[in-house]
Amino acid sequence: MDKEKKIAVGLDIGTTTVSGIVINPSDGKVLDIYNVANDSQIASEQPWEHIQSPERIWEIVTGLLEDILTKYSVDSIGLTGQMHGILCCSKEGKVLSPLYTWQDRRAEANSNACNEILRLTGSLVPAGYGLATLYHLIQQKEVPQEPYYVCTIMDFIAVRLSGLKRPVMHISNAASWGLYSHTAKDFDDIALHKLGISRDILPVVIGENRVVGMYQNIPVSVSLGDNQAAFMGAVQEPLHTVLLNVGTGSQVSLLSEELLTETSLVEARPFDKKRVLYSGSALCGGRAYAMLEKLFRSYAVACGLPDEPRYDVLNAFAKEGVETVTVAQVCTTFAGTRENADIKGSMTGLDEQHFTAPALSAGVLYGMVKELYEMYLKMPHSHINTLVASGNGVRKNPVLQQVIEDVFGLAVELPEHTEEAAFGAAKFGAKATLE
Repeated sequence: MDKEKKIAVGLDIGTTTVSGIVINPSDGKVLDIYNVANDSQIASEQPWEHIQSPERIWEIVTGLLEDILTKYSVDSIGLTGQMHGILCCSKEGKVLSPLYTWQDRRAEANSNACNEILRLTGSLVPAGYGLATLYHLIQQKEVPQEPYYVCTIMDFIAVRLSGLKRPVMHISNAASWGLYSHTAKDFDDIALHKLGISRDILPVVIGENRVVGMYQNIPVSVSLGDNQAAFMGAVQEPLHTVLLNVGTGSQVSLLSEELLTETSLVEARPFDKKRVLYSGSALCGGRAYAMLEKLFRSYAVACGLPDEPRYDVLNAFAKEGVETVTVAQVCTTFAGTRENADIKGSMTGLDEQHFTAPALSAGVLYGMVKELYEMYLKMPHSHINTLVASGNGVRKNPVLQQVIEDVFGLAVELPEHTEEAAFGAAKFGAKATLE
């Protein structure tokens, strides 16, 4: 038992996992890491529907917190988690809807909400973004009949932990919902009015790092967006580093004080009141490599071999392809893009030399990285001299690290710890107690 050590806790409420990290905020030393499966998914027969139970997530989070509090004396709690998602709750913190996650596509698959938002406001708000989902729910009269607020899952947890009567939302999460104004550092009131969305149901938006309440006499900070938290947790030199994260999806991010117009490939996400985190996301990302592994595995099973992962074979093929520069040209947009779900992946330039397992394996890795590099080139990147790569997709695959170095022209550095977003949330929460 270590009841005397003063420490900070960070919680990352992900789509599939809830992670917790315990750190010494004075030196950044990691004392403990916790991972719990997020088994809150609500089954649906609709392929476009992706919803979770907020009450189940609350049970998971509080169970994890209680485990931590039996072992440590905690000075602060920081929160982060899956951005874009939205849920409805009462001023007493009562759950009034499921959590509609970032993967939910009802706003384009089950209605014309996204197109209507674009027509009425001139702003593109993709399906899965909170205000696209909310506009769909309002149009379909699927919002609660009793008074309600909307918030992210992290802000809901803060409401429950702190006893807040109205959710408080950091600008990093507000921007993830769409219809955000960088000038006002808040939602775009004119756009909201055109859509008939009342400000009264939205969270209070703040740009600073602030303690929003107390849980068992422990300060709880406003929740930080997971992209921003991961950047804060992984990067040592923020203004000179580009961060790549490769998991099921993939992402490239860098920080700048320069505000550029967003493009179809890149979002400008607020980091704090002065700086912007530029971010580009590939929906398929590491899943492209997993798709190829699944193909190899199915062939192995057809040949009578055990049904088990074949990444060792795939990585050996990829290594051969990279080292011999025998690489097929693969576009890895197999899950479409945020702007166009109908875009497909492709393979081109195939001949006898490139229609091989090594060329295809290497080609998928290059396709994954080049998709991110195209986004990087759209960002203000002249000040970047360091590259940090995170996520299991990178950590477990030295060949992918080699491909990243080849495409970006920078050496790959790996973070010391694996739970970058939770680590960033812990740092953010600890800092809030000092401000």
